[in-house]
Amino acid sequence: MDEAEAFNVGNPETREQLPKMLGALSGGLTVLIFVMIHHLWISDIWFNLGPMVLAGAVCGLVIVWSYTKAVSEHSPRRWFVYNGFQIGLLVALGMVSFVVLDPKFTMAEAMVMDDALAELIPPALPLMILAILVGTFLLWIAYGRKRGALAPILVTQVLLVFLVGHNLAILGLVELSRDLLAVFAEFIGLTAFLGVGFAAGLMLLARVRPRLH
Repeated sequence: MDEAEAFNVGNPETREQLPKMLGALSGGLTVLIFVMIHHLWISDIWFNLGPMVLAGAVCGLVIVWSYTKAVSEHSPRRWFVYNGFQIGLLVALGMVSFVVLDPKFTMAEAMVMDDALAELIPPALPLMILAILVGTFLLWIAYGRKRGALAPILVTQVLLVFLVGHNLAILGLVELSRDLLAVFAEFIGLTAFLGVGFAAGLMLLARVRPRLH
């Protein structure tokens, strides 16, 4: 089975419908595995499983949607590169957050906030919006400035920044410390896991599905 066949690119109808369905499935499954790992090594977040799996499925669907609109010649290599671009944009968001945001809280204060996101998201919101616009522009330019790809890429960036990248965007609001750098490294690792796991999961599902018929 060659790369094109593995990704089902020979059938236009399959290319438009199947990958998005597999994207939602792979996104949901990746988040489920992420929750298991988070429970074992960090903390219990099973109470938030439903919304997180839903968010993963939605993000998976729109990533595939934007990919099929932006990339003309489909292959596993191009698929991994596209997802790597998304991971890089999220990591860059975290790094820029350290530079442009003024710290307002210590790590200890942030850890004991009753609703930390409600306190941290508003000051980081302009940076998040800027990240969406810059990320959309860079992806659109990098993938040929196709008119039909602009809206899918924009929607994908909005969802990724608000559902995944918000944790990285708020880091600059916390005073720099060794603990904060450890958290940053942890967030990078978890983001990379989500991105690579999702991309690999979709490729695996695309290869396995024809054998089930």
